Amino acid sequence: MIRAQHRLWADLVFQPYLTWLFKRHFHTIQVLGELPKVPSHLPLLLLPNHSTWWDGFFVYLVNKRIFRRNAYLMMLEEHLIKYRFFTKIGAYSIDPNNRNGIIESLEYSVELLSRDIPLVSIFPQGELLPWNTRPLGYKRGIEWILQEYGKSIVILQLAIRAEFLGEKRPEVFFLFGDALSLDKGTFSGMDWLEKTQITLMDDLESRILRQEEGKQIL
Repeated sequence: MIRAQHRLWADLVFQPYLTWLFKRHFHTIQVLGELPKVPSHLPLLLLPNHSTWWDGFFVYLVNKRIFRRNAYLMMLEEHLIKYRFFTKIGAYSIDPNNRNGIIESLEYSVELLSRDIPLVSIFPQGELLPWNTRPLGYKRGIEWILQEYGKSIVILQLAIRAEFLGEKRPEVFFLFGDALSLDKGTFSGMDWLEKTQITLMDDLESRILRQEEGKQIL
């Protein structure tokens, strides 16, 4: 697997470039609903849906604008091999076709959660799927990570949706779930996690239809 290698210079280069990309390709990026209240003393496991090519970049933006933690993102190894620069801003790999590689990546995720109260982001779907895909097809890795980590952690779900509405460029909407402090004994399982994510995505869709005003973060 490919490990993350955070470098300050990479953030200094990438942040302004990504801001330029976002402004070029999107009309607005905004958070609907309340910003989550995340305990500052616990590591954060951020779990978004994965329905656009931009999702990893959205996670990077959310962390820089809201959480401001040392962040890591699990990324498919075949893509990270092509774009190794992303290791410098916290990306690490998983190869879903290699059982030993999967275990190594999950073990590394547990290691990362033990470092300096980080944000670790994983797409539980494990692949890019259309927004309306149901069921979401969650893999079991999150449950494994919680079992191995053993201690309390904050699990925070995130719904992401991009829509062409009244503008030439799409608008992006985020909606956070509740920040839940859980451990292996209080986690209700992957089926529960998938159901709550579907509920969150349905809620986001309803809020967009109602034209709810959000907090613009770009």
